[in-house]
Amino acid sequence: MVDQNRFRFKWWALLGVSLLAFTAFLDATIVNTALPFIQSALKANILQLQWVANIFTIILSMTMIAIGKFTDLLGKKEVFYFGVVIFAIAALGAGLSPTIEMLILFRGLQALGASTIFIASSALLSDVFPERERVRAISIYGGVTGFGLMAGPFLGGVLISLLSWRWVFWINLPLIAAGLAACSFSLRGHSKVKLSVKIDWQGLFLLIFGLGTLMYGIIAAAQSNWASIAAWAFLGAGVAALILLVILDKLRKNPLLDLHIFKEKLIILASLSCALAGVVSTVFMFFDPLYLRILRNLSPFLIGLLIAVIPAAQALISLVFSRSVKLFGVANLLLFSVIAAFLAVGFHRMIQLNTPLLFLILPFFLLGINWGLSNAAMITAVNQVIAPREIGAAIGTIATIWNIVGSLLLAVSTVVFNAVEIKSSFLPAFHSAINFNILFAAILLAAAFWVRIKLKKAKR
Repeated sequence: MVDQNRFRFKWWALLGVSLLAFTAFLDATIVNTALPFIQSALKANILQLQWVANIFTIILSMTMIAIGKFTDLLGKKEVFYFGVVIFAIAALGAGLSPTIEMLILFRGLQALGASTIFIASSALLSDVFPERERVRAISIYGGVTGFGLMAGPFLGGVLISLLSWRWVFWINLPLIAAGLAACSFSLRGHSKVKLSVKIDWQGLFLLIFGLGTLMYGIIAAAQSNWASIAAWAFLGAGVAALILLVILDKLRKNPLLDLHIFKEKLIILASLSCALAGVVSTVFMFFDPLYLRILRNLSPFLIGLLIAVIPAAQALISLVFSRSVKLFGVANLLLFSVIAAFLAVGFHRMIQLNTPLLFLILPFFLLGINWGLSNAAMITAVNQVIAPREIGAAIGTIATIWNIVGSLLLAVSTVVFNAVEIKSSFLPAFHSAINFNILFAAILLAAAFWVRIKLKKAKR
């Protein structure tokens, strides 16, 4: 009888939690369509504009591991509500921002809320559903959040066409209100459960300090034409902090970053795939809308429609993934994901001023294939080779790699773009940024083939 009362409102809980998570996933892609219009309205340069996109992934990189530990320590429901409130305040502030600096500030706060929602929402499902129904609940949750990623670019185009770019942030507010209404009674009976969790404060500080100073150093150095001593000092401090974090983690029983998982070659292959997915979800989701608006002068609606091909391909992967694993195996799917990303980056180099719009669907679709396969195959790979008690930590570590690589590559790509655009124009600068990403993708592709060969030899 107690269990029946506990799970009485489980479907309302799923509705509320999924709807609130939907807003966070929606926000990961909806803003990309608005970037050209934000640049025009707030008179931002390309280095300032990249912070609107990059601050989101930087904050995710800094906080996801720590939030996972706070969720266990303070309670899933409490941390979830905290994230939702932060996200709502930030969405309101971002839409009201009168300057690019204010928008970047609220965008960072929004990322903190989204990071909290990402972690706590999925963890909550195990509390609100009985064990026999959790797989079904997680599948529904995954479908709703995946739709959020897919709908973002298209919905952003519609909102900008009908209203303004500010509504890509304000659209979250009525969705949050509806989600909170569903959660207000359905989560009421789920009390806070404290677990014995130790937080590595030293490691957390080194991660935040290292990544933050490294990113700031890259951007500051570019703005000073690499002549600023202070910028180089930030770069050095960032690299030193991250190296120290890796060294200290190897000495700890419960490290912040679980680097021992990389003894498994399948995990290395998954990490290479996810590293390229980080590039897809940051660099190209940043530059492609700018190309479509600045050079092609497309409407917001058409920009959103074209960019939506990327998350649409990801959604397609989710429909056929189970069958694909049986046919090809996880390792081959991960290798195919890396190949798809490399081809997509190469096809981007062929984009010119008058490239047919239908051609653009091909590289966009391949980017989405990489994104979708990286996510699904990575989780499957972790479940195959990592002990059950370490699965969550392993997924968190690889997700952090995804976000860190994406943030760093976007920062470097905008530096390359800015340096060329000053002397030339948008298209040569765009191609120069693509050239850098082709080199990076080629290195990861070669590494992925090498790891795949090692895996085949290990099975013989």
